[in-house]
Amino acid sequence: MISQEENIQDVAANEIMSLFIDVHTIMMLTAPDITGMQEAKIRLLGLLEMTGSQSMTELCNQMFISKPYMTRLVDSLVSEGSVERHPDVKDRRVINISMTEKGKEYLCNMLMELRNRMKSFLSEFSSTDLETISKASTELHRTISKNPRVKNQGTWSFYNAQNLKEK
Repeated sequence: MISQEENIQDVAANEIMSLFIDVHTIMMLTAPDITGMQEAKIRLLGLLEMTGSQSMTELCNQMFISKPYMTRLVDSLVSEGSVERHPDVKDRRVINISMTEKGKEYLCNMLMELRNRMKSFLSEFSSTDLETISKASTELHRTISKNPRVKNQGTWSFYNAQNLKEK
């Protein structure tokens, strides 16, 4: 029950912050080898999948990373063939970054790997707990997606958990 000092927004904000910490902990337990540059690559490719081609500045702002780090990150992904640089049509001084098919394949493979690791972690829970986790996460996703600022971010169109093939 909500105390008189707290309102529903405070409780929701606190619970979401706790959830962030829990998700981070789960990721560290299930994928301790995916850190630093590799984690940033997955985040960048996921962002490009959701939003399409963007400028370096836009990507830096959305990922909260510096331009020098973004340059290193993009250079690495370009050398792997996962992204491409293109001059902006309206302003040739601006360089836009877009994901290639190879980048989509890499991202999909990484997400499948993370999903398999997550399934292994979830195997430690009872059927009742799994049902609770499933229902709660589905409802949380559905509710948060009602916000136009979240809804307009799109989805990773190729990533549909119902259709992913097991490795």
